[in-house]
Amino acid sequence: MSSANLELIRSIIKGELETVNRLLEQGIDVNATSGMTPVGETNTALMWAAAEGYLDMVTVLLARGADVNRKSASGYSALMFAAEADARDIITVLLDHGADIHVRNQYRETVLMILARQGQTDLVQRVISLGAEVEARNHIDNTALYLAAENGHPYTTKVLIAAGGQVNTENKGGWTPLMMASARGDLEIMTLLLDHGANVQPKNNWGGTALSEARNSFRPMQAVELLMRAGATE
Repeated sequence: MSSANLELIRSIIKGELETVNRLLEQGIDVNATSGMTPVGETNTALMWAAAEGYLDMVTVLLARGADVNRKSASGYSALMFAAEADARDIITVLLDHGADIHVRNQYRETVLMILARQGQTDLVQRVISLGAEVEARNHIDNTALYLAAENGHPYTTKVLIAAGGQVNTENKGGWTPLMMASARGDLEIMTLLLDHGANVQPKNNWGGTALSEARNSFRPMQAVELLMRAGATE
């Protein structure tokens, strides 16, 4: 491990922009990698800056030629780190600099999935407009639409449906977006899914249905009534 690289990474993590500029002026590789632990050893300076949410440092590194699409050993790019950090400004800057929206991490997740999970509707729209695969699945077969529904984001769910997201997909556990929304008692998303053809009949791998999950939800009476009006039966 280069001591100079480590100093650069430590300065980024601490938010010491002046030190970062000094080190770069001394000739340290802008794409230097290092980490505090073996897990982060292949993270570049740009990845660390994005993960820590330091827009000023991201801007400096990009201006000095940082590779926006370098990937870590775990398959993460700076854009994915920024997305997981919910760093909206950094995500926008990275996209403006040509960040690859198709990259997948070790869990087979895409940037679109991460943004959908967080309910960043406008950014979801942007990456879709750039060609993101709406029906991509992660390692347990969750789609972006499933993740949006699971985390209670109706506007994001609506955008994904409008972009072609299928409402009746099942993950490896047999869960559909409607089952998950029903388990939450999320009446708004349940209604949205049902209005777009969500099937009330499927069973997951444990024999549960949208109706049985609704009975154990935060709003059992309303959720059950909604499903039964849509044709769900005991």
